[in-house]
Amino acid sequence: MKIKNDIDGLIILDKEKNMTSNDCLMMLKKVLHVDKIGHIGTLDPNATGVLICLVGRATKSQEHLMRTGDKVYSAEIVFGISTDTEDITGNIINISDDLNEKINTLKKESFNKENQESRSIIDEKIVNIKNKFYNVIDRFIGEYEQVPPMYSAKKIEGKKLVDLARKGKIVERKPSKVRINNIALNDIKYECKSIKGMNTKLYVGRIIVNCGKGTYIRTLCKDIGDAMGIPTCMGELRRTRVFNFDIKDSIKINEIKEKVEKNDYSFIKPCYYRDDNTVLTFGKFETLHLGHMKIIENVVKYAREGQCKSVAMIVGDNVDNQVLTKEQRISKFKYLGIDDIINFKLNEINKKISPEDFVKNILINQLKAKIIIVGSDCSFGYKGMGDARLLKNLCKESNVDVIVVDKLKIMGTNDDISSTFIKSEYDKGNKELVAKLLGK
Repeated sequence: MKIKNDIDGLIILDKEKNMTSNDCLMMLKKVLHVDKIGHIGTLDPNATGVLICLVGRATKSQEHLMRTGDKVYSAEIVFGISTDTEDITGNIINISDDLNEKINTLKKESFNKENQESRSIIDEKIVNIKNKFYNVIDRFIGEYEQVPPMYSAKKIEGKKLVDLARKGKIVERKPSKVRINNIALNDIKYECKSIKGMNTKLYVGRIIVNCGKGTYIRTLCKDIGDAMGIPTCMGELRRTRVFNFDIKDSIKINEIKEKVEKNDYSFIKPCYYRDDNTVLTFGKFETLHLGHMKIIENVVKYAREGQCKSVAMIVGDNVDNQVLTKEQRISKFKYLGIDDIINFKLNEINKKISPEDFVKNILINQLKAKIIIVGSDCSFGYKGMGDARLLKNLCKESNVDVIVVDKLKIMGTNDDISSTFIKSEYDKGNKELVAKLLGK
């Protein structure tokens, strides 16, 4: 019998070399025993670094994250050669005599024993390359039109360009606008690189690129070279950040395997990102009694007035009880006008979220809350340490309104209506009172 885990969330994977992005998904599927998984932003097989993988219901955030996130890359730009793939794995199509004439001379010597005259020539060429680089780089900051490479997964008339390229077909590609926020050149060195199994020395620069979606870094390297009048291609490529997800917080597949064997899923982050602003509430909502209904009615009212989505977050497992089944609970939320219902499971990851992180990262940053409506006895975060007062203070910093609804009293008493009381009365057989407290 196949084991299937009910897991939702986001994984910041550090993709390794010689793996496709799809290879990573298939391996994660097998390790995690899940059916639904996706990723944000494909990385080429030879590239490494941040690949955001979404598991289970978190795949609903895929479209939003693909639209919003800027990316940061650390890349090598190789000066003096260009290739058909625009990176160092391709076939060489152009060589700069000026930058490669010294290679032929140095073959008579040792790569590691350059004499003073050779070093002086190399240093002079490096200065010349840097000057040319800085003279053209401002042309690429902001929006510029980039023609996608033939060796890419982009489709034209339903066919991948890379499949056409492998058959020797070159087709016309329309340029697309891409956005480059910043390009920094760290250094240029004259060093040994392997091209098609042969070692040779080349001038290699290291650049950090902050860019928007859809940018091909190897094409950027080629275009910079074209502007400089020097054939160029891309060497190594490592993605270090996607949106707010940094390489320092990433994990490799082998590390995931080790953690899963220990039943440790702490590497999976909560993921509820969405596009639309919300008015929301959160709680256990075990019985959806009159007190809960008063909160829900306010959520729906303020959402409609502000043209937002109304959201109810069920904290804990949405399980059956004798008073209310999970199907009845969901149906009642919908009947009351709630647009979206989220189940915030109290697994080992979510149990450890601090009150501050729950409010700022999940409710405000991910769920885009504009108004949060809760009961006066609300609790949240690690060990329920957050309360209504803390919620107000945290939301004030982000200009998010908090409305606290007082608990309703049981008719003719000073006792509060609660799920605990209702379940107790149900067990005693007081079904008429229970029905009244449930608003039936």
